[in-house]
Amino acid sequence: MNAPDAAAAVETVEAVIRRRRTEKVLGDVASPADIPAGAAERNRGAVLRAVEAAGWAPFHYARNAGGLAEPWRAYVLWHDQAAALARVMRDELGATSKEPNLAAGCGALVLVTWLPEFYDPAAQAASSIPRDKQVQRDEEHLAAASAMVQNLLLLLTAHGMGTYWSSGGTLRGPEVAQRLGIPAGERMLAAVFVDYAETTNPAGSRKPGAHRDSRSTDWIREVSLP
Repeated sequence: MNAPDAAAAVETVEAVIRRRRTEKVLGDVASPADIPAGAAERNRGAVLRAVEAAGWAPFHYARNAGGLAEPWRAYVLWHDQAAALARVMRDELGATSKEPNLAAGCGALVLVTWLPEFYDPAAQAASSIPRDKQVQRDEEHLAAASAMVQNLLLLLTAHGMGTYWSSGGTLRGPEVAQRLGIPAGERMLAAVFVDYAETTNPAGSRKPGAHRDSRSTDWIREVSLP
């Protein structure tokens, strides 16, 4: 890549990073958001491509679970399934948090889990790896999965979609995991609620993230050895 092309690529990537922002779209469980004809299929392809490309995040250790090296997994729910899950959370699980409204208002919901290797005493005891190295390896798996989530947020932002990274709330519970077929050994890292540009959500409201205006560069330190 020549210098002008490289400079243009840097400018584009930086613009997407700075444009990404938390956008909570709260819908009505009784009257979920509406997606116009044609938009659902078009956005479906874009979301799947974004999830796939996000998987190029780096990871230090191959997790090698189920024959897969990646230490993360992604579960994608399209609008109708997210709306159905919203009703389950409200009516069957008694959720009083915002997750049912977020699920009712989104175009898609991407649940990202990470796969610790040493999540229980039995796994710790069965391994020949020292405990401090076990902790380090799981920290590496979590960091890699977080990089995958950030990749996903940036790609969806580049597609013009709104996103909100939630830690999961009610979605973290075993009841939801069982219904969606998420294995017990996986831990919820992110529930990414995706808002399509074409989505009509008259009963909903959009709320920005709490930390958008508290950014600084004071955490940067240039260091040198004495």
